Amino acid sequence: MEDFHVRGAVVAGSRRAVVWDTLARPAHMEGVAELARDLPLTVVYTHGDWDHVWGTAGLTRPWAEILAHEACGARFAGELQATLAERRVSSPGEYDNVVLIPPTRTFRGAVTLDLGGITLELHPLPGHTPDTVVGFVPEWGVLLAGDAVETPLPFLNPGSPAESWMASLEAWARKLDGWARDLERRTLGPEGHPGAGGRHPLVIPSHGPVGGTELLRRNARYLRKLLSGEEPELSPDLSPFYLQTHEANRTLALEEGRRRTPGTVGSAPLQEPGPTGGSHPAPGRKDEPCP
Repeated sequence: MEDFHVRGAVVAGSRRAVVWDTLARPAHMEGVAELARDLPLTVVYTHGDWDHVWGTAGLTRPWAEILAHEACGARFAGELQATLAERRVSSPGEYDNVVLIPPTRTFRGAVTLDLGGITLELHPLPGHTPDTVVGFVPEWGVLLAGDAVETPLPFLNPGSPAESWMASLEAWARKLDGWARDLERRTLGPEGHPGAGGRHPLVIPSHGPVGGTELLRRNARYLRKLLSGEEPELSPDLSPFYLQTHEANRTLALEEGRRRTPGTVGSAPLQEPGPTGGSHPAPGRKDEPCP
């Protein structure tokens, strides 16, 4: 299968820094803590999939706290232990140094972190998994999207609330468009010309290229067509992994469509998920960090 890359981030203010996901192995955290060596560290898990939370033990200095959605905390109690045991059997020696480190503080609604000079807003966005969160830095117009956004297409799990996921992506696209308009108004020069032109919102997913609001709308459009029974537009050079992912997504949508009342396709979300979600990467793909 195609290799895949997973992306984390470090967001630093003047008083503390956030490590945004710790990726799949402790080795992936090599040098990360030194990027903001004079600042206290806070770790944020975007969700509890193994390729986002298994690298925490590789941080070379202590963290103040680890934040995640409360459903992510629940996944550490059983699901992640079982997944790690399976990986150690299927890939001997590759995950021996992984230590499961659960969040120390969980939340259900939005949380705002004051990093000093900038803020990081944490917002639940259930879709890929029930415990998915995204992060927004309003001072920069940056959305850290985790697995809520993916190129070339999003990854559904059984029970993914696809319709509310789609609506949330569209709402975030509108919010970022509004951020750009507000910035342009605030920075107009004396003759009405943009004073700080060229700044656009930035969407940073965990998988796939960085972009703008088109990433949000592309994922939302895919989900909308899937739910309406239409065939989404797909790139002709999709990798085998994403071809397989699309077929699985379509099967989940068709199964949900059979449970809908005739004539109401697209009018209700997929089955409400339970406390845990599926694992994003399929066996056989390498868990390398994004550059």
